[in-house]
Amino acid sequence: MENAVDKGSGFLFHLNRHVAGSETDKHKHDYAELLYVSDGSLTQHVCGKDIDMRTGDVCLINSGCMHYESFEEDTFVIRLEISDMIIDALISNSMADEQAVDYIKELRKVLKNSESIHFASKDNYDNQLKDMLTALISECGVADMASAYICQGLMLRILWRLGTVYEYAQSRYIRKKINWLLHQEITDFIEDNMKDVTIDMLVERFGYQEDYFNRFLKAQTGMTFTEYLQDCRLNKSAILLKEDSMDVDEIIKEVGYRNKGYFYRIFTEKYNMTPAKFRKYIKEKEFTI
Repeated sequence: MENAVDKGSGFLFHLNRHVAGSETDKHKHDYAELLYVSDGSLTQHVCGKDIDMRTGDVCLINSGCMHYESFEEDTFVIRLEISDMIIDALISNSMADEQAVDYIKELRKVLKNSESIHFASKDNYDNQLKDMLTALISECGVADMASAYICQGLMLRILWRLGTVYEYAQSRYIRKKINWLLHQEITDFIEDNMKDVTIDMLVERFGYQEDYFNRFLKAQTGMTFTEYLQDCRLNKSAILLKEDSMDVDEIIKEVGYRNKGYFYRIFTEKYNMTPAKFRKYIKEKEFTI
């Protein structure tokens, strides 16, 4: 069974249900394909590789790459055509920040070099990705002035989530690149929620287990989550002290501390002076310069 969705948005979906024991014909496209396993499992045979996929998994297949799928159980899949025109539109989209654009460019390079990328879902089924795909399909059925822009925004979120939440094996370079982007994403989230951020909030936001964040941040910064959060808060307090727009008590609350004595102790350990002396030192230094 197949249904296609496209009403002028530039995105074309194919919704397919396959019965156990069947397989598709060998085929290739002049566009990249995103295949999402909504229910069931399959084996993706692509360019001489066999990729076992389960519910929630995604496979990106490069244009011009011969492939087919075999099914050991009844399976429902969503296929999305991703043309070069769509990728170009995402890269030039004013809604995309520099990190997202950089990531999509690297993803395109890796896909062209490796022919396919398997994004494996974790133990917990990723409902958020399915919701994004469902929203994209729904928006593709709306042919108005805004639908193309909304579809591009949803596609940006889908690709970003694949790169930051899913597990996949690629070259050391792209993994290093994605780790840097994920580190930036985590840092931005911590800074935006500095007053009350917890590791549980990171777990909910990014989908990894608690011990992953400690290992990841240790590898990236040499600090655990608690140590990294404290460092971010102290750095922020130093910036606020330089701006001279808030008194010390206000700054302590702003960065998320309630114990004034504790804040003074850790600030002095990092900067070798109290907050008041730090502010005075910065003023004198600027005046001297």
